[in-house]
Amino acid sequence: MSPTEPSEHTGETGSSTGGSTEHADSGLPATIKLLGRVSGIGWFVATTVALGAYGGYWLDRQFETAPVLTIVGLALGVAMAFVGMIRLLSAIRSGR
Repeated sequence: MSPTEPSEHTGETGSSTGGSTEHADSGLPATIKLLGRVSGIGWFVATTVALGAYGGYWLDRQFETAPVLTIVGLALGVAMAFVGMIRLLSAIRSGR
């Protein structure tokens, strides 16, 4: 009868550990949500810069103004990405 008591005790300890695991896992969805938002910001910045550069390149081909509009489009894309990133980060920080 003695050998079964320690295994039952171990089972209680295991369930106790399971309870602390549930407590540790409670922050996991919040972390995943935060990582999703931060990676979304990365995609937003990359897309905005790429679209600005491509838009400038396309306009350069239409008007034959070589690198001028590509540089302007790239600068506008970077500026829009910076402003958007600041807005998204402040929204995350305020909890919206």
